[in-house]
Amino acid sequence: MRTKQGEKMKTQLPSQHSELAQAALKGVISAIPVIGGLVAELGSSLVSPLEKRKRQWAEEIEITLLELQSKHARLPKDLSDDPTFVTALLKATGTALATHRKEKRELLGRFLVAVGSKAISDEELQHAILKLVDDLSVGHMDVLRFLDADSSRIAGLEKLDEVYARYRENYHGTLARNTFRWIIADLSARMVIHLGDIEDMDEFASLAETLALESSRVRPLQITHLGKQFLVLLRNEPDRPPANLNCATVTS
Repeated sequence: MRTKQGEKMKTQLPSQHSELAQAALKGVISAIPVIGGLVAELGSSLVSPLEKRKRQWAEEIEITLLELQSKHARLPKDLSDDPTFVTALLKATGTALATHRKEKRELLGRFLVAVGSKAISDEELQHAILKLVDDLSVGHMDVLRFLDADSSRIAGLEKLDEVYARYRENYHGTLARNTFRWIIADLSARMVIHLGDIEDMDEFASLAETLALESSRVRPLQITHLGKQFLVLLRNEPDRPPANLNCATVTS
């Protein structure tokens, strides 16, 4: 977890985005054709928690700016003239205001450090990673951390049931079997991992028989290039340059 260091930096970025958030809330309510009493009451009730989230995000932005200035010599003026960073900040602000999870706000801060420091310079990759931060749950992130931390053993497993057993017994994970399976499938669909030849859980496995040569090699579960980039943020390593990998076998 990153902490504030030194005096507060004077910047207009947080206040500007506070105004943006207020305008966004007004826009959402005004888009509803008929404002009834309950809807109006909801809008009024959201003001206080929204203000709290804006303050929390402003603090995270300040920490981000301090880190970019002290470690990467990137001043607020430089960042405000960088269209890539401004775009990332605007997009991250929407995600930050839409979540109550502190882990996500901190992850967004580390993402902005990576963008501002040019550790992640490819705009398409920036978009893909920010989409993952927005869409993935804390459970997704926990499973991905597990796959990375227990990589040497997982690489030798052939069944998802065996992977789940290690998740529960060695990693002390708390997700239910079906939830774990769904998250694994979702990470695969988002190209964060490749399942390789891993067999599904017994109750979901296909009944069709397949032939395999004795010399054939089972492809292990793998973390993709995108997954590796996302793990850099999860490991709290914003200074680490992106790995030059296309599809790396899960390694620690």
